Amino acid sequence: MTVAPLLLFLALPDPASSATPPSLTSVGRDLAVTENVAGRVIAVLGDVRVDARVAGDVIVWGGDVAFGPAGSVGGNLSVFGGRIVPPPSGDLPVRGTVSTPATLLNVYLAEMYRAPWETGARTAAFRGLRLIGLSIWLAGTLLLLYLFGSAVSRAALCAEEQWSGALLAGLTAVLSFLLAASAALALLPAGLAIPIALFVAGLAVGAKIFGMVALFLLIGQKVMRTVAPSRRPAALAAGFAILGGLSLLPFVGAVVWSAASVVAVGIAVLSRFGTPRVRVAVA
Repeated sequence: MTVAPLLLFLALPDPASSATPPSLTSVGRDLAVTENVAGRVIAVLGDVRVDARVAGDVIVWGGDVAFGPAGSVGGNLSVFGGRIVPPPSGDLPVRGTVSTPATLLNVYLAEMYRAPWETGARTAAFRGLRLIGLSIWLAGTLLLLYLFGSAVSRAALCAEEQWSGALLAGLTAVLSFLLAASAALALLPAGLAIPIALFVAGLAVGAKIFGMVALFLLIGQKVMRTVAPSRRPAALAAGFAILGGLSLLPFVGAVVWSAASVVAVGIAVLSRFGTPRVRVAVA
């Protein structure tokens, strides 16, 4: 779910060029570049040794990249799940940028803190990371719907009946989680504070994920005008597409996704994670 979008995003040809230069691609085996390559080098689940000049990018997923004395990269170097071994000289012969999970995280965080009207905001790398994150969200929500379809459906129904209550419960729960974690870290010994803070953080994340699934389902059911169990996956996908699409908009997207996250926590708390309601008969 995540490998394909990333490779497609990184491997897209330049629209300005009418012809694509010859490239090398390897899947599941090591690759040695001993002759000059005019295009790109792409490897999945294999190591790459660069002993010649690569005019384009070098993209490696799940492998190491090692440079020989004559190896160089004229484009960008992207390595995910592996190491970068420089040549004996010590200097990395890469003309473009070097991307690893750590550097991509820095790019993502920098764009998150950049104002939408500033120059350079919403770079291609940032948009690509957002799409990858959304693809993970979609896979996870569909899995939760498959495992806990009845509980998610009950939570969505609870949110539909108590929209204002879900929002208020979300604000209260988020504030309570923050205060509880802060108080534990500030007042308790480290051996006790850290496990408690991690538990509170895990509970908050679990509430958000479960509540977001219920929120996607509720929005999709409203759009498709059906609550049939057989239509739940389609309804969830429709609701996800709406909120996910809005989250990609400059400035507005961050506000919408943040507000949805607060409501999602409220849905999980208010519905007690979709626990069935118990009716007590009074004699």
